[in-house]
Amino acid sequence: MSHISRVTMLILVLSPLAGMAGIDADVKSDNDKADSLVKPMVPKDSLVGEIRAFQSMDFMTKAEVYGMIDSLLDLDEIPKELIREIQLVVSSKYAKITEVEIAAKEQAYPASQYYGKWDTYNTHPYPESLSKNDTSLELVLSRPGEAYIPPVIGLITSNFGDGRNHSGMDIDLQVLDTVVSAFDGVVRIARTHGGYGRVVVVRHYNGLETLYAHLHRIKVRTGQKVKAGELVGLGGSSGHSSGSHLHFEARFKGKPLNPRHFIDYRNNVLVNDTVILNRTRWSYSVVPKGLKYHRVAKGEFLYLISKQYGISISRLCELNGITRNSILHVGQKLRIS
Repeated sequence: MSHISRVTMLILVLSPLAGMAGIDADVKSDNDKADSLVKPMVPKDSLVGEIRAFQSMDFMTKAEVYGMIDSLLDLDEIPKELIREIQLVVSSKYAKITEVEIAAKEQAYPASQYYGKWDTYNTHPYPESLSKNDTSLELVLSRPGEAYIPPVIGLITSNFGDGRNHSGMDIDLQVLDTVVSAFDGVVRIARTHGGYGRVVVVRHYNGLETLYAHLHRIKVRTGQKVKAGELVGLGGSSGHSSGSHLHFEARFKGKPLNPRHFIDYRNNVLVNDTVILNRTRWSYSVVPKGLKYHRVAKGEFLYLISKQYGISISRLCELNGITRNSILHVGQKLRIS
């Protein structure tokens, strides 16, 4: 029988498994280290022992297979025929598993604990059943090393809820102004889609999705990872739009959230790094964690409340989505910070 070097044996036999086991080049080339990995499992100078060990591979775990292969390195002579047979078993036993593992890795997407699909065609593909059993949950918007970056800085021309079914914020911009991702994430949608025109949807790692519509140009592709502040498109007026602006939405499980409840548009920062989402009949109410509220008492009105906390009436109205003429009710909670 022909003889083959120990290092060549290690390379030839382990190469089909290298991608699955993460064997690096140092291990392959370090003969002494490889010899010391496992106590020999095959009797030396015994071809019968070699063949029996080979036949038992079907019943071995991956760790045991590695141990058996490594033990062959202690033989004085290793038949090439045996190497070919081992390679055949290895490829037939593990090749399909490896392909499945690779495919699963390629199909991984952010916030898979919340979503059962990664739809690259529909902007809002999520069924009502996805959120119907939710009550209250905590959503971390920003962690150390992460950040919120305003998609674009401009005048708010239309707020969440203005008009019928307005599920986002309209922010003024000029055609070709840069539009960036608000948070780190992965692009789920990057295409022309109905009234949105050219639109990008980014899925973030906490389950939030942000949408950027009426773009003039899209600068990302589906499946692309983006960082907060990274370019996703150029502003425009595509789709159903009366003028150049960015239509910005934030959604969780497909339900639209009011961005004003967690973004301070005056200073273009997050109100708080963490918010509480409380399920309502149609969506979620967003309450930044740790905020202060005032409960309206009998006889109180906006001027007295604003004076009590040292904030302007306009700011009080802005924080609570009300106007100066709004009627206050006893027991009503007003956010004051």
